Amino acid sequence: MNQNILKYLRQYSYDTKDINRLLVSSFLSINNIKKVNNKLINNYIIQKDSELIYLNEFLDFFKENSFSLEELIELFEFVISPSDKIVNGAVYTPKYIRDYIVSNAIDATNNLEFKTACDVACGCGGFLYEFALQLKDKTNKSFIQIIEENLFGIDITEYSIERTKILLSLLALSNNEDQEEINFNLFVGDSLEFDWFENSQVIEANQGFDYVFSNPPYVGSSNLDEETKKLMKNWSVASTGKLDLYIPFFEIALKWLKEEGVLGYITVNNFYRSLNGRALRAYFSNNGFKFKLIDFGSEQVFKSRLTYTCICQITKSTGSLSYTNSTPQKIEALTNSDFIDFEYSSLNDFDGWQLDDAKTQLALKRLENSGKKLGELFNIRNGFATLRNKIYLFKPIDEDEDFYYFEKDSKRFKVERAICRNAIKPNILKDESDLEVFNEKLIFPYQVIEQTNDDLFEQQSNRLIRVLDPDIFERNFPNAYDYLNSYREELAKRDKGQREYEIWFAYGRSQALNIPGLKLLFPYISDQPYFVYTDNEDLLFYNGYAVVSDSEDDLKFIQKILKTEVFWYYIKHTSKPYSSNYFALAKNYIKNFSIPEFTAPEKTYFMKLKRKSSINKFLLNKYNITDIEL
Repeated sequence: MNQNILKYLRQYSYDTKDINRLLVSSFLSINNIKKVNNKLINNYIIQKDSELIYLNEFLDFFKENSFSLEELIELFEFVISPSDKIVNGAVYTPKYIRDYIVSNAIDATNNLEFKTACDVACGCGGFLYEFALQLKDKTNKSFIQIIEENLFGIDITEYSIERTKILLSLLALSNNEDQEEINFNLFVGDSLEFDWFENSQVIEANQGFDYVFSNPPYVGSSNLDEETKKLMKNWSVASTGKLDLYIPFFEIALKWLKEEGVLGYITVNNFYRSLNGRALRAYFSNNGFKFKLIDFGSEQVFKSRLTYTCICQITKSTGSLSYTNSTPQKIEALTNSDFIDFEYSSLNDFDGWQLDDAKTQLALKRLENSGKKLGELFNIRNGFATLRNKIYLFKPIDEDEDFYYFEKDSKRFKVERAICRNAIKPNILKDESDLEVFNEKLIFPYQVIEQTNDDLFEQQSNRLIRVLDPDIFERNFPNAYDYLNSYREELAKRDKGQREYEIWFAYGRSQALNIPGLKLLFPYISDQPYFVYTDNEDLLFYNGYAVVSDSEDDLKFIQKILKTEVFWYYIKHTSKPYSSNYFALAKNYIKNFSIPEFTAPEKTYFMKLKRKSSINKFLLNKYNITDIEL
């Protein structure tokens, strides 16, 4: 919304009729609606020269811009006086929230043209407007028919009901429906004491509404007048803790809903755990209503208020509580599989519904199902296993062109450089600087045989690893051979001496002797997410794992994700725990972690992020996860 428009309105007038006249006349002018028969709208058309000056000033702010009915709703809410907002709890509900609530309630409804919808705290009519749009889209009814037959509303302030009438009248006018008078089902009154059956024969005959949509007023105990407090005592759900005006509006809606009717609210989310929500929780449990709860946690929906909210969809029939959490912007992506079901009997109405376990389950589900899994995207490999690393591995104390020199068991040895490979132990690596510090040499009594598969359609090169022939080993690498031979008795004790090796100096296991490619090295167990990148494609490793790829960009991108607290949250809740807050990082524990699809700009942006909090926030948004402690 243009800030100049808001500033002008703030200075223009606090008189509701003056504001209404300015907004209605501006809307008609900008939308080129000239001839109007509707008496209500005609009453708000500016004609006096003294007022036309202000109208023209206001129109200048729009210039080439449009003036939609949605913008009108927002402006109507904006110009409510600050004192009224405190007392009545009025706040603008964004369109995408209203659209979601209404569309999900009417999704599978038959005979929609006969269905009635009520807003029990309608404000300036946003929910009724939204229902009218969707009803029009799904039926052949005119907007005037919808207004007169399907829409019902009540608000405690007269100007709110007047603005709802204006909004709905302009909706009809904008669609070439101009009628002198429209018969509205809109009432000025207090929902805490209003009897719909006494005031509407239609609703009495139907035994209630099909839908109640609303953003109930957020007014705490300190801002409630004595009459309101007295009326709230008539509602059983308002009998515990400090009074809060939104709480009885659940019972109000469900009272006036017909059987199988649906309530759709955007409201405060603390009722399921607060003291003043105790009676409300018991009310839900005792009635066993079918309840879908979308918790936004600490994510903000309303610009003007620091309010923690949720969407509630309650069907007046028996069922269970289905819970999920989400960011407000991602509600459209939710599916049934995102919800976790709770029987009311498993919930603690007195102390509060403990849904933290559900939050964790949902977070883990999204961490595993927001894209392709790590094990599908990359080769995750275990390290080699000689079963006697202390014999095969060494740290040189000296070297020359032909030999490495080292000490073992107080003896000095030399072995041929050509029989050695670089090796590393991921379990002790913290970052890339450790690669050089902890690099070791591995006596590698194997030969690498390049094999080429000459296929008509594909040419593929494979590396075959084969243990050296003993005669060749002894002849070509006598020092290495003699060294290993001096430990021959110890090597024979591998596998408790119960296994016959094809050649006595072969490793205890033949795994991981050929893993060419760039790697992310990580440990068996860890207390933090250590993932160390190496571009040494022939580097061998033991006591750890590696994510292997041919792409440096891909590995460094994945490295940044895996080193976050988001990934570690997943590990802490799915992996095998050890003492001192260590957790297993075996392939089975990380392979199902999913990687969301990033656009190229998102990837670039993510890779530039430096601060932990920014990185975590960005990732949690990608996974659509809210309100968890990392």
